[in-house]
Amino acid sequence: MLVVIYVGGWLAVTVAVYAAGRRLTDREAPATHPLMVSVAAGAVWPLLVVGLVELSSIIVFTKVPSKSRSSVGIVA
Repeated sequence: MLVVIYVGGWLAVTVAVYAAGRRLTDREAPATHPLMVSVAAGAVWPLLVVGLVELSSIIVFTKVPSKSRSSVGIVA
């Protein structure tokens, strides 16, 4: 099941990156291997998802106020 999700994501990201590259490319100096770059971007898409999850968790933890601790002091 995970392999199917990975390959499906790989294909979707490859197509999206290739289409974006074709649309946003410089007409005078096109890239030499746009398909290979798109395939490489598709291969690393899980790393981007993990990075986004980690970034969102950091943002959530910085927004949550810390609990104030009422500590009992020891008087000697």
